Amino acid sequence: MPLMLFDLDGTLVDSAPDLVASMNRIRRAMALEELPYETLREYAGAGARGLLWASFGLQPEDESFEKIKADFLADYQAHCCDHVTIFQGIPSMLDALEARGWQWGIVTNKFACFTDPLVEKAGFTGRAAAIISGDATAHLKPSPDNLFVALETIGASAETCIYVGDDIRDAKAARAAGMDFIAVDWGYIRHDTPIQTWGANYIAHQPSDIINLLPELEGRLTK
Repeated sequence: MPLMLFDLDGTLVDSAPDLVASMNRIRRAMALEELPYETLREYAGAGARGLLWASFGLQPEDESFEKIKADFLADYQAHCCDHVTIFQGIPSMLDALEARGWQWGIVTNKFACFTDPLVEKAGFTGRAAAIISGDATAHLKPSPDNLFVALETIGASAETCIYVGDDIRDAKAARAAGMDFIAVDWGYIRHDTPIQTWGANYIAHQPSDIINLLPELEGRLTK
């Protein structure tokens, strides 16, 4: 049975509004002006480290990094479902996958305390064959470790699986796991890592592009 694994933020759900709002609340608490949404949106998939760099120019070795990171994550955990939405076209794509007999799951760098309420709100919990959060192992993407956890959980092999994501780390993780990769350009594409440089097998501009690829993918994954 073919399997499609998805990144979460920027691929299935748009979590940027809540991430940016949390970061700007931290800035306001520090008597700093809010940053424009579009300035921070492209870093929404880069985790706290990327957002703290974009917001404050901070690196993990900086003295104030851990304190601001902790404040940001606490605020975001309290507000992570305020405005999150499923990207348009994703429900139809998932319906099409299931109608053709595909299994699907989620592998994200987001820790479970944030992933669980998001996937519950999105209605993915009872449908996904596996939901693997970043803290399932000690290594985040671009390490393939959590992709391997998903395969083991589902009882699948890399040869019958394709990974879908919106970040170069997703592409690197898929390659390291021996999976084909679909890059999606509706997510949080960093200006410094153009999607055409990721080495993806396919680039999808909208979820319906993935539906249209399914016959070809079935031929590749079931040989």
